[in-house]
Amino acid sequence: MICPICKKNNTILIWNKKLRSGKNKWTKKKHKILQCKNCDLVFLEKKNKHLEDNKIFRKIFDGSNSISKYYSFNRPRERFKLKKIQCYINFKNKKILESGCGAATNLDYLKKNAKLTAGLDSYIYQSHVMKNHKFFNSLSQLKKSKEKFDIILSLGEIEHKFDVKNFIKILIGKLEKNGFLIFRIPNFDNIYKFILNNDFLKYDYRVSHNYYFNEKSADFLFNKLKLKIFVKTGLHEYDFNHLLEYFKTRKRVKNYKKIYSKKLIDITNSHLEKYKVSTSLLYILRK
Repeated sequence: MICPICKKNNTILIWNKKLRSGKNKWTKKKHKILQCKNCDLVFLEKKNKHLEDNKIFRKIFDGSNSISKYYSFNRPRERFKLKKIQCYINFKNKKILESGCGAATNLDYLKKNAKLTAGLDSYIYQSHVMKNHKFFNSLSQLKKSKEKFDIILSLGEIEHKFDVKNFIKILIGKLEKNGFLIFRIPNFDNIYKFILNNDFLKYDYRVSHNYYFNEKSADFLFNKLKLKIFVKTGLHEYDFNHLLEYFKTRKRVKNYKKIYSKKLIDITNSHLEKYKVSTSLLYILRK
């Protein structure tokens, strides 16, 4: 099968089993996942388009797409990502767009110092987000807008997109000349996969992810789109205690004992990020 990113016909089958289809739910039928031997991209053979809509996706995988659910589930996770990003760039007096903004927890936090804040997401968040920010309910609406931005955030989105190259091209078109395009991407080559293998993959592979990127495939994609890497680093979102519990139980972890100190965890996480075996990758790009 031809790779959707590099267009080479050099793929291998790496998965032909059931996929996770919701909270502790799996498909009845098997699904194929392929890996390109040229650019290393891992992708679903039959990509899903309807799960790009966060009205549907968050209902299925988070259990609810409500404002309150978004706050409780995403606020701490998003704040962690922002703090990492703020180590590298300044948001002050900038025009900021967040694609996949949900209930705007990031935009609410950034608004106090920003020149302008705007969000892109499903129409179900529109009335809530528009209380404090500009809002776009579709990519086509964003594309038609004359507004351009200094910083565009997309923190956990491109793996869900049906046509990932077209999605990124639209974002590039809305970027100011010296602007930053920032992606947080789940890292296929992470420590959990290397240690747990199928005990991790059976939960990680899901119908909502059309793509699985590692450093090589992400580099290839951004280079193909003529984007320049300003910052590339790992982003590890769990502590070592979590990994140990997962290793012991061989299944997804909700609660776990805090055996090791924060100091030791911070050191461990910094190494995982340095060597790009963290749970996610952080790219700050310029056109």
